[in-house]
Amino acid sequence: MKVFLSRKAKDFVEHSPADLRKRLENAISELMETPFPNSCKKLKGAPNSYRLRVGDYRVLYTILTRDEILVFKIATRGSAYD
Repeated sequence: MKVFLSRKAKDFVEHSPADLRKRLENAISELMETPFPNSCKKLKGAPNSYRLRVGDYRVLYTILTRDEILVFKIATRGSAYD
């Protein structure tokens, strides 16, 4: 399974503190194994879109095809759904 990050998501990971970056990278690598990890939830009103909880942060992603996932946003819980 291939996981792609949008430019904003990639920038967020790169500019995060080391401990948060490691947790985000672990969560994203988990998506490479399965598109539906235990902590994922479906987003209402968005087809094939899910969220993954990483502490106070949310990783929002969509399943493009059987083999491709796009992480389109990583943000704090309060601003993730704007």
